[in-house]
Amino acid sequence: MKRKWQGIAVLTICSMIAAGCTLNGNASSETVTISEDVKLESALADGSIIAKHDGSIPIDVEVSYTGFKGNNLFYNQNKATYHLDLETMKKEKIADEPFYLLSENGKRALSLVNEEFYVLDFQTNTKQFIGTGSEEYMTYFGNEEGSTVIQVIDKESDIVIEKTNLSTEQKTSWTISDMFDWDGLSVSSLQTSSNGVYIVGKSLQEGYGFYHLTENGEIEQLSPLEKIDSMDRYHFLDEETIIFNDTYNGKSGIYTLNLKTEQVTQLVAGGEDEEGIWVPFYKLSPDKSKILFDAPVQVGKEYKTNVYIAELVNGKISNPSLIMQNADLYAVISYTGYWSQDSNTAFISTNLLGNETIDTIEVFQIQSDK
Repeated sequence: MKRKWQGIAVLTICSMIAAGCTLNGNASSETVTISEDVKLESALADGSIIAKHDGSIPIDVEVSYTGFKGNNLFYNQNKATYHLDLETMKKEKIADEPFYLLSENGKRALSLVNEEFYVLDFQTNTKQFIGTGSEEYMTYFGNEEGSTVIQVIDKESDIVIEKTNLSTEQKTSWTISDMFDWDGLSVSSLQTSSNGVYIVGKSLQEGYGFYHLTENGEIEQLSPLEKIDSMDRYHFLDEETIIFNDTYNGKSGIYTLNLKTEQVTQLVAGGEDEEGIWVPFYKLSPDKSKILFDAPVQVGKEYKTNVYIAELVNGKISNPSLIMQNADLYAVISYTGYWSQDSNTAFISTNLLGNETIDTIEVFQIQSDK
């Protein structure tokens, strides 16, 4: 399915959802069908979640690149990085270099200038040299805080992963071509741990799976990922449970995987139409208690999107509510959505047809009443 996004309708009630969701958001313990292709398993009936549309923030900045983090907009202009405070509309130059990637919390950014990689720290107004390379060197933050950086380096016939701890400037590297089949490696799955990195790929010793590489050279398979096609994007809900979106046992959706029991649980189902299989995306709140997720819908000859919010309790979706219908998003919700650090405010960016930058940011205040 071609996920084209445009237009917007903000919903302040959930009565537009099919049976199972009441005005205050209470859900039955049965499976709630929101559309033909999206199903939610609601395990709790004693809580409710209220998402109040708190306003729309129009963005009137002509920029070459935007980085959206809630009330803060970052963009490149005149080969420098600028910040726009969306509450005060104050614009300021915060770095002499342009950026290409923001940390999830918006406090740091990565910059590539003259084949040199830097981390721009917006809190200390400093930059830290990471290493040399070109755009072909896949370099990005290893965690949501932006305290580590991962770089995938092609050294002649070897593929090397290098982890940099920004506070200590310690670098740890792994020659990945000695451990994994490069063709089966998911580079986008790389995340840092306190003493290593997580990676999804085909180990030369144990085959396909989810692995942890430690800084002392050990490799541990955390899961064989049986019947899971891939796991490019995931988050730890706790030490034993991860949430991801992909295809499991031939069905697309949002799932949880218990690394101890290997149990896979579907939270939200994807679907299939004449253009192929589509996978729903999600945005997890910082406290991991709430989730935004999307579903494409066809309106006439165009594809738009519906955005839902729900609570995430004991690894299950509870009290789902539809908050945006037939919306125009320039990408999936994992990129167009953002949560405040206290997890009580959700921001969703929209755009106009043919415009690749943000046009408006919709703000929702979230309240749980239990």
